[in-house]
Amino acid sequence: MNAKSIVLGTAGLGGVWGRTDRLASVRTILTALDNGITALDTAPAYGNAEEIVGSALKEWRGPMPVISTKAGRLRSFAADEARYDYSPAGIMNSVHHSLKTLGIPALDILFLHDPEAVPEEEAENVIGVMQHLKQLGLVKKIGLGGNIPLWMEADIKTGVFDAIMEFNRLNACNVAALQDRLPFCQDRGMAYYAASPLHMGLLGRNFHAWQQQPPSWMPAGRIATAQRLQQIAASHQLSLPAMAHRFLLNIPHTFNIVMGASAPEELEDSLSAFREGPLPAAVYQDILDCNK
Repeated sequence: MNAKSIVLGTAGLGGVWGRTDRLASVRTILTALDNGITALDTAPAYGNAEEIVGSALKEWRGPMPVISTKAGRLRSFAADEARYDYSPAGIMNSVHHSLKTLGIPALDILFLHDPEAVPEEEAENVIGVMQHLKQLGLVKKIGLGGNIPLWMEADIKTGVFDAIMEFNRLNACNVAALQDRLPFCQDRGMAYYAASPLHMGLLGRNFHAWQQQPPSWMPAGRIATAQRLQQIAASHQLSLPAMAHRFLLNIPHTFNIVMGASAPEELEDSLSAFREGPLPAAVYQDILDCNK
């Protein structure tokens, strides 16, 4: 089986999905690091997340984890509240602020946040400033963090980006990236990050609520898929979140799984699922069939 790296995403810890306890959020990060997580992903847009990661890193006495953050989307405490600044000065200032807040000299990866929101006419300048930050040594790698507009495909093919992070395109509820982006990245030596393994909570804590009142951005077909997945999980005596997490371990590619947690208990549930290892082949196939 190809190796998978588990990354702790920090949107929930920063308060994007609701109020959180700062000390509990720091404790969640430290618990993740104690349990072998070696990478943290954050963003200025994730509420207090960068400050919380910085506090955790000050307390951490083990090996330094890989740190990725983003630029372009501004600070917010609501997932559906998006404000952007893709100007070169805005991106430069964002990176300098992130480095100071995180307490580190350089970022391992800088992702351009929500590339589909970048005006096409500004793309050249945006990519240029990211390359400049890399040349300055403030950023080791650059990538795209979010789902990608068609017009940006040409830029990706030039090899300028080292990594791509997509959300809701590689999980038990949607396997689109399995056919396109994942093999594309693997063929070109680019790192791939699969964010939202629980499809923004549809396969987790929001399952029941969203059956009755799905969010406006959620395609109706995803709700139906989640219902079928719940039936598969129940038939194999599995919880839906655990099955969704383990499903990713079956996928025959090397990539990074960005899992979220809003509290230590959620973290432990996710880690416990991953410790169980890949699903039986028949269950994995059932999930793939569910997505046809």
